[in-house]
Amino acid sequence: MPMLLKTMDLPESSAPTLQLVQATEPEIIESSTLGSISWKGPLDTSDYLRREAHLRNQRLTRDGGITYWILVDTAAAPTPGGSRRILASCETIRKRALIAQPGAAVRETICHGIGSVHCNQHYRGRGFGRRMMVELANILDTWQQKEGERADCSVLWSDIGKDFYARLGWKTYPSKHIALPPKSSHEHAVGFPKVVTLASEDIYGICSTDEANLRSEMAKSTLAGSSIGVALIPDAATMRWHHAREEFLAKVLLGRWPTSKGAMAEAPDGERVWCIWTRTFGASQDQSVLHILRLSVEGESNLGQSASSKPTDTPHDHAQKAQVKAIAAVLQAAQVEAFDWGMSSVQIWNPSPLSILAARHLEPSAEIVERHDESLASLRWHGKPMPDDAKIDWISNEKFGWC
Repeated sequence: MPMLLKTMDLPESSAPTLQLVQATEPEIIESSTLGSISWKGPLDTSDYLRREAHLRNQRLTRDGGITYWILVDTAAAPTPGGSRRILASCETIRKRALIAQPGAAVRETICHGIGSVHCNQHYRGRGFGRRMMVELANILDTWQQKEGERADCSVLWSDIGKDFYARLGWKTYPSKHIALPPKSSHEHAVGFPKVVTLASEDIYGICSTDEANLRSEMAKSTLAGSSIGVALIPDAATMRWHHAREEFLAKVLLGRWPTSKGAMAEAPDGERVWCIWTRTFGASQDQSVLHILRLSVEGESNLGQSASSKPTDTPHDHAQKAQVKAIAAVLQAAQVEAFDWGMSSVQIWNPSPLSILAARHLEPSAEIVERHDESLASLRWHGKPMPDDAKIDWISNEKFGWC
């Protein structure tokens, strides 16, 4: 570990010599080691570093898909090992997204997801984290965009409340979830459609269908005034990144391999419902959760509606009743999977009104939980300035987008 700077030797956070730069390979390892104190969970530092290296080598992150940033003082002497002293660090992951605007065709864009934001614990309280995010916002305006074009947006999930990132331009969006308890297969409710378990090889076709449906629904959606619809694309590369994470932890911690990746059911009218899940392993059982990465209903046209919308007590018609039962069927499969893996709960982020009805069909007392301190979805608009009354709708704001 490089020698720490004394407080009196630290630059001011406003110093013009501070710069946000891409990390070298040794600096990536150093920043990951520093961040392991906050992010390693049940892993030891060595396994955490191996996991991070594994996640760097996924389809989503290869070939420039992930960028490691460090805030350094360009006027400071290098460490004895030749590295620059890291004041703060973060990562950005290149994600595919869709933009819908009134009077225009739905278009694909690049949206960067920001993660692993960390300030060296010995240098905190000096404003370096804020300076890093200001510099990053400026860089992301054009980062990995076509020459002469600006980015549309970037996203992050705050674990330090709403205020810090909101003041820097990342607006907080609905960050709610509904939790279901794990249940054994012997506790199965009856009267639901048949469920098929999804394996890794099923994910690519499912995600391709899901993306096509999402594009179609966004093209048909009605946006008020100058509103803009933004949706991260739930593609196979994104799901594979999440699954690579769970597989590594399952093998290291439990010596098991998670073969099931989700579940699918079919409503009587032929419309399919599916969910893709991942297991999150915490330092204790109550921190271990089976997360629904994506829950999709063919033909469900309620884009932009989520737990922020007030759900009705009952479905409106026969078709919706069938959809609710199909959703309940795949959520029940998730409950059984959570039980098998010793998870504390199944969580569905920002569930749609129909998903809420399905969850309460399984667990009548299930409540919508609003998160205030962790995993707060936040979005910054980098595109052209918008009218004061313009609104950005974050569509399909689900767990799969998290990084």
